[in-house]
Amino acid sequence: MFDTNLSKKSLAASVLFALSSHAAHAAQEDDPMIEEVVATASRLQGSAQAVIQERQNQAFVADIMGAEQISRTGDGDAASALRRVTGLTLVDGKFIYVRGLGERYSSTQLNSMLVPSPDPTRSVVPLDLFPSDIIESLSVQKSYSPNMPAHFGGGNVDIRTKSLPSDFIFKVSGGLGSTSKNTEDGYFYEGGADDWKGEDDGTRGLPALFQQSITDNGGTGIEGDRNTTLEERKALLSSINWEIGPEKQSVDPDFGFGVTLGDRIDTEIGNFGFLATAGYDNSWSISDEDSGSNIGSKDRDFGVCNAQGDCFAQYRSGVTTEHNVRWSGMLNLGYEYEGHKIELANIALHDMSDRVRDHDYFDENEIGSDNNDVKALRRIEVLYEEREMFSTQLKGKHNFAALNNSFFDWYLGTSRTSRKAPGSLEATFEQVLENGSVTEEFLQDVSSAKMNRDYQQLHDKMDTWGWNAGIPFYLDNTEIEIKVGGDFSEKQRNASNVSIDILHFGISDEFTKGSNIYDIFSDENIANDDFYSSSTGANIFQDATTDGDAYLAANKIDAFYGMADVFWNNKLRVTGGVRWEEFSQVSVPLQAHTDKFDASTEEIQQTSIKEDDLYPSLALTYFWSEEMQVRFNISETAIRPDFRDVSKSFFIDPLTELLVRGSPTLRSTKLTNVDFRLEWYGSAGNTLSGALFYKDMVNPIELVEITSVGGATPQLLTANAESAELYGIEIEFMQDLSIIDNDLAAYFLSGNLTVSDSNVVIGFDDLDSIFNQQLRAALEGSTVSSNFVTNNERRLIGHSEWVANMQLGWDSDDGEHSASLVYNVFGPRIIVPGTRGNQDAEEQSFHSLDMVYTYYPTFESSVKFKIKNILGEEKEILQQDIPFYRKDKGTEFSVSFDYEF
Repeated sequence: MFDTNLSKKSLAASVLFALSSHAAHAAQEDDPMIEEVVATASRLQGSAQAVIQERQNQAFVADIMGAEQISRTGDGDAASALRRVTGLTLVDGKFIYVRGLGERYSSTQLNSMLVPSPDPTRSVVPLDLFPSDIIESLSVQKSYSPNMPAHFGGGNVDIRTKSLPSDFIFKVSGGLGSTSKNTEDGYFYEGGADDWKGEDDGTRGLPALFQQSITDNGGTGIEGDRNTTLEERKALLSSINWEIGPEKQSVDPDFGFGVTLGDRIDTEIGNFGFLATAGYDNSWSISDEDSGSNIGSKDRDFGVCNAQGDCFAQYRSGVTTEHNVRWSGMLNLGYEYEGHKIELANIALHDMSDRVRDHDYFDENEIGSDNNDVKALRRIEVLYEEREMFSTQLKGKHNFAALNNSFFDWYLGTSRTSRKAPGSLEATFEQVLENGSVTEEFLQDVSSAKMNRDYQQLHDKMDTWGWNAGIPFYLDNTEIEIKVGGDFSEKQRNASNVSIDILHFGISDEFTKGSNIYDIFSDENIANDDFYSSSTGANIFQDATTDGDAYLAANKIDAFYGMADVFWNNKLRVTGGVRWEEFSQVSVPLQAHTDKFDASTEEIQQTSIKEDDLYPSLALTYFWSEEMQVRFNISETAIRPDFRDVSKSFFIDPLTELLVRGSPTLRSTKLTNVDFRLEWYGSAGNTLSGALFYKDMVNPIELVEITSVGGATPQLLTANAESAELYGIEIEFMQDLSIIDNDLAAYFLSGNLTVSDSNVVIGFDDLDSIFNQQLRAALEGSTVSSNFVTNNERRLIGHSEWVANMQLGWDSDDGEHSASLVYNVFGPRIIVPGTRGNQDAEEQSFHSLDMVYTYYPTFESSVKFKIKNILGEEKEILQQDIPFYRKDKGTEFSVSFDYEF
């Protein structure tokens, strides 16, 4: 009843076993070689039954996905795999929305421990960082229990890495892939010598001369000393990497490989084990992208507009080329002896993304309809990013049979994450057109034009530790388990950014001509005195680094909990308890280029958070029969602001690419969660469940667009709305098709559907609301118009009113073939709320259809073919029926091979 040591494998695998077992039995009579197929089925049976038992024995509502199910759907990382779970949607390929609540309303754990995020704009870890090869199972707990962090909204995602093997294992794998768009040429540049490793070799980094210039000027910036000579400025300019281009080039096929080695050694003093894995992936993608901003109404015959005359003031369209390199490594060591187990897990994850955009660009503020010479702009953007995580986790489990089967578990871990984004670039070219053809290009010739280079770094460190202890009692018809524990964590962040603008008017006109960055900023040009519009080159640089671009932050959690689990008469289970949690957080902005605080003591106190509260939870499970059970859960939780949420400095949101700032007075969101679920567990892994859920929120954290100046990039404010509620229904099933006809026993069908609704009251119509106070503080006295917020009541940001998944699986009678057709779709969801009468920007439904086929030539080997996005769907966000964002990545193809020695 209270077994917590269940293997974490695929729920789908039980169906595979059930469907293949009768065929294997029949074939045994004629073919002695069928023994290998029986072994395969047997292996799947054990893991699948464990997953079913784990889900069935949970006191709280949870969905679990095992490694075999992830493999069967062909998903390469945790993020893409989790979109198959009931009620979950994937945003930006990285973040999971649980039951329509944004990523801030969920928490992520690694082997039940908190880990920091390398994303400076999100508090949760981007789940695409975790490759499928290291994952044993994914657990999504949707109802809150006191032994979990109180930061709980939609749910908690626990990524559980592969554990120690029961026997010797040595496995190698490799694969190739590409996309339908990769047959076209992309635009890219040379890069550094270590790009194949996913690491910059220093080519893109902030040059030492600039760092020295900043230091010599006492933190006043690059141009802090106006006596800098032309030769010194030449040296500074030439120290920057200008080998960027970009230029047309074809891309290579995707490739990757992996190795797994492990063993278990039994001795008289206990059992020792180890598991080591390593993986590497190198991939390319070419896509077509469009995006717009600053919607308005103008009477013009060019640009991007709808039938009603609404147009974007800025719009870009073109080709995006992205290079990704990912590698991972894991080393687990373990020891077991008579009910005691100690494990040490070491995990290293590294992900590099190098993206180049070469787009046609329109800006109504810079090019008018009466300009007959220049009617086109071209925008070049380069963003290189490295994300990294190193985590070491030590945990122990101790069962004491002599002490009434009591137990004591403990854990401690330390994790480091980092993000480097050196040398990002934004540049705009003007194009001269004759008869529709480009005859000449040059750097944009307006007084405010500039080329921006950014050098960003972020380092997070988190230490976490805790313990759990429990003891069961056995009475007449009643089993009781009392459990207590403590959880503690400390997190520190050090983030910095140096931003340099190269001013176009600092360059002589004749040297601004060219189509590539390296043509204009060639060594020859930089060394030429005539290249500079000033005799001293004084106008060539502008330090764009601002106060708050660098900041220090930390938070701390101390928590204790107690809970009881009562199982009465094999009919009713009551599980409840309470968690006390104290949360402290501080974020301190620094003055540009210094280690001095850019805030007074009073301002630091204003943005600091220190709160403690009790978070209760109660779960009831009624066992209707051996196959059917009913669950009910009610709990209270909180969602707290992140470091960036309380900062007044702006950052670029990677999803919308809009400027976002926080509110120093942001408050935590309080939630009341209610769940009701009916579950049926049939034979051979067939299941059916239905759930109702409801969430009531006070002071939900939402985004709203605030006024931008002229044609500047739109800005979003993080603020507290007044209240919100979310409610819906979930249905999930898995069934082999032998119920239709015995000839269909080799097929199974599984799927889920979530239908829900939400409503958030912003509080804009109440002048004294928290929202209006935060809005007025952000606008610093600017007038707030009566139509500033289009909808004072609307759905929550990111909430899809429906989400559906479907999978049709097949396994051949001889066990040598399997295939899956997998479908996923979500309803439209708000990405940016509308203001000043404009509609909300909504991401449209994406119909994802994938196919995976696996051939098993021998028991030790397999060959897998995958086709993803068969329908060729495009990601599209619409506002006023105009594409706010559109991306076409095409259809993906891949083949992989595994061999186990």
